[in-house]
Amino acid sequence: MALLLDDLCLHRTDGVRLLGPLGLALGPGDRLALVGESGSGKSLLAQAIFDVLPLGVVRTAGQVAAFGTRLDRPSPQRDRIRGARLAWVPQDPLQALNPRLTLGEHLALLPALHRGESHDAALARLRPLLDRLGLPPEPAFLDRLPHQASGGQRQRVCLAQALACDPDLLILDEPTSALDTLAQRAYLDLVLELQRERGLGFLWITHDLAVAAAVSERLLVLYGGAPLEAGPTGQLLASPRHPYTARLLDAARRAPSLETGFLPAPPDRPVGCPFQPRCTSADDGCAHWRPWQGSPAHGWRCEHPLRPADWAGPCTPCSEPST
Repeated sequence: MALLLDDLCLHRTDGVRLLGPLGLALGPGDRLALVGESGSGKSLLAQAIFDVLPLGVVRTAGQVAAFGTRLDRPSPQRDRIRGARLAWVPQDPLQALNPRLTLGEHLALLPALHRGESHDAALARLRPLLDRLGLPPEPAFLDRLPHQASGGQRQRVCLAQALACDPDLLILDEPTSALDTLAQRAYLDLVLELQRERGLGFLWITHDLAVAAAVSERLLVLYGGAPLEAGPTGQLLASPRHPYTARLLDAARRAPSLETGFLPAPPDRPVGCPFQPRCTSADDGCAHWRPWQGSPAHGWRCEHPLRPADWAGPCTPCSEPST
């Protein structure tokens, strides 16, 4: 298995739950999208996978492993995997890139660490990739500092950096959120082309259901730090079982809704289903919340799951990603 999360739980040091229990499995070449609105714990999951949790956040249960090696505790084997077989494309490239290093120095970092390549040898090997990404391979560009590149160029530099050692698995954290619609479509098409050519697997984290529909084979819906539904992308979009998934689809269709409110802060979330303050079907039973129904890859957790007739229809705008 390329990536395996087994009942992962994250809490604040004061005991407030932030994420989990959460399990997921990605095999070689799998394309899984993790969707949910801001505050659902999506980016926190990416940080947990790479064991770089923020101060004040701790893993309280479960484990994270990739290619048979635990990622949630230091080891030489983990050091050989991170950045080489498992790579991360961050949400904010300007924050992720070191302002004192040139773009070329960023691209040569991981090859030097994992392959022992010199700066010049790494850039020479990566030249076809840079051409493919639309990044000039000449010194006039590679000698620039991050702030001297455009936002789209910085985003593609981060993708090139993640691909620099030919990884097997990518974690992409909202990589298109800062791109305009045309640049976003080009980026999605490029990543999917590279995925097919290289047999890449990826976990694509996004709040944009249209992006998730365009890139994934499977979806996992997260809300308030809890997994609510999972399944094959087409089937889940056509027939959601959890009311929150249906609400996401309605929002993508810009359909009117009786649901109001917002995601509560972690200390204020209710016992049981975190969506119940906003759910029109909620009752006292939602505080007890029955266990996950179905398999980890295709199931849901809800006291009042929707039937196919309960939902109005497929999400027609989901083929067009938006910013």
